[in-house]
Amino acid sequence: MNKISTFVLALLLGLGSLAAQAQTKLPPRKPVQPKGKVVSKGISVKDGVMMKEGKVLMTQSGITSPVTQEASLVNGTKISPDGTVTMANGTTATLKEGDYMSLSGRLTTAASKAQQDSLMQATKDNSKSKSKSKKKGR
Repeated sequence: MNKISTFVLALLLGLGSLAAQAQTKLPPRKPVQPKGKVVSKGISVKDGVMMKEGKVLMTQSGITSPVTQEASLVNGTKISPDGTVTMANGTTATLKEGDYMSLSGRLTTAASKAQQDSLMQATKDNSKSKSKSKKKGR
């Protein structure tokens, strides 16, 4: 009888030590952001809404997806899938190819971007031509 009780005691101690080892905590896992469907290929655009190839695309946190239902921005501006933009003050506009709207509600048209680019290019060209045009000595 004494041998059986010793065996049972040893068995319980052995199982207890296994249970204690199984309860050790693992380090917490780092959160992983889910991968979204990337619609645009090539150069990434900053966060906002853009009309590209007749589709309204919204980029948030680097993930671009088409707008399939009406979306609201921080300032109350609403964007519909057909490109109609209703500003917070009630005015409406329609996005055209290349138009961009930031997530804060600032609209930049393709024409104004082209004008800014041409002004920047002209400024760059003027600065280059001034530095290169030196009068040669007599």
